[in-house]
Amino acid sequence: MEKVPITRDGFNQLQARLLYLRRVVRPQILQELEEARALGIKIENQEYISARERYLIVQKQIQELTAKIASCEIFAGRKFYSKQVGFGAIATIRNLETGEVHVYQLVGPFEADVTKGKLSIDSPVGKSLIGRREGDNVTVYTPGGVRVYHILSIQI
Repeated sequence: MEKVPITRDGFNQLQARLLYLRRVVRPQILQELEEARALGIKIENQEYISARERYLIVQKQIQELTAKIASCEIFAGRKFYSKQVGFGAIATIRNLETGEVHVYQLVGPFEADVTKGKLSIDSPVGKSLIGRREGDNVTVYTPGGVRVYHILSIQI
């Protein structure tokens, strides 16, 4: 199985979500399921059917999180000190067409969320930024077309 890089913060968030599902959500649903089962397991018992569906959904989420955590490798830090974009670095870039400025931290695919400024290293923009330095222009081929970005600054 290929290991997926993740920051320590991202790993801790995955673990916290898993513990929450296991220790809070699943016991609540099991309690609801037990109460609904007391009314009888019948086709017309909608409470039982609903609780059973929620239980199956939570079990699936727990399995998916467990698999994600098993495939993660925590990336502890940078092995070099040059100012170039790499995993965990925060890059400030400007779209040369629109002039928009974006600040992104490059993270693993499990913790990527563009709305929070976390960009996956597997995304087209993330792949294009890896290894680049401040002042470089980067051409990115995205599904929406070709975009050119200028790297304004890099924080390691």
